[in-house]
Amino acid sequence: MMNQIKINGIRLNKNYLQVTQEEFDRHYTSGMLLYQALQSKSINLVFMALNTLGDRSFISGAIASRHLKNVLNQDGNWACKRDICTLSIYPHHYRFRLLGGLLSLLGQQKISFWHMVSSKAMLTFVVDQQNCDAFIELLSSNFDLPKSHVPFEQEENDELTKFLKKKYPETRATYVEEKIKTYGITLETDLTLNAYRFSFDQLAGFGRELQSIDDSENSEDKFFHTCAHLISPENICLFLLTGKSPGFTEGQTCPAELLSFHGPHFGDRHSIISRALNCLSKKSIPVLQAACTGSSIGIILAQGKGEAAKQALTDVFENP
Repeated sequence: MMNQIKINGIRLNKNYLQVTQEEFDRHYTSGMLLYQALQSKSINLVFMALNTLGDRSFISGAIASRHLKNVLNQDGNWACKRDICTLSIYPHHYRFRLLGGLLSLLGQQKISFWHMVSSKAMLTFVVDQQNCDAFIELLSSNFDLPKSHVPFEQEENDELTKFLKKKYPETRATYVEEKIKTYGITLETDLTLNAYRFSFDQLAGFGRELQSIDDSENSEDKFFHTCAHLISPENICLFLLTGKSPGFTEGQTCPAELLSFHGPHFGDRHSIISRALNCLSKKSIPVLQAACTGSSIGIILAQGKGEAAKQALTDVFENP
């Protein structure tokens, strides 16, 4: 068992739908993309992962279960999975020790997940609801949480929602400013995107290798972004964005840049990720990967594309 790592809390969202669009047009020239379709129906995405790398391109998101009929009536190559939840821990401090320790535990206890994505503060997993209790027990038993802590379960409260949207217009999903407020748009350059593909049975060993990075003399090493998805029930694809290649496991690498930003109420605003990606599409800036969770959005771009992408976003987003 690893020494317990201190975290501040666990955030839980239950009873969601996972909606996935497979093999979409990577050049965005035909058809409506999942996030665009959901925006047109005023459906909020509480989580989204986009991937154009490797042999599987997809857009996958988590939405409230009440939108099931809208999804089933949607034309296109969409797959829908019921009874999923999102589970987040915070903060992660971009440390390999925390990430590796958690992946090692999940591998040892064979607790599967559909997606994993990091944001500025949180590490978020999309899991089947039937695995939710086991996941929370794993976190509670192996991480140092405040003594009074219980998982924060964000539930929909119609009465409270109506009050907030009436008093604070900026919390309305349908409210659109001339320019969307952010706390700043950050561009990280000279990064390496590392891609790994292995069986789920190897996850524990991979996690231990990540932990060993923090145990070495280069303990200041950190990751800038990470995401993972299941290719099949037996295989996982995991990506690490780092300042340099970790060099501990053979994987594919490519130079990349990270554009990230967060702002007020992003978690309750269905159009934010769509408007951001549409800005880049209009300027013909290709996206390698993108993710949104909580109040943060991260977009991974090919080397040399970051400045143009950052400038494109300022047409719609404020950058104080």
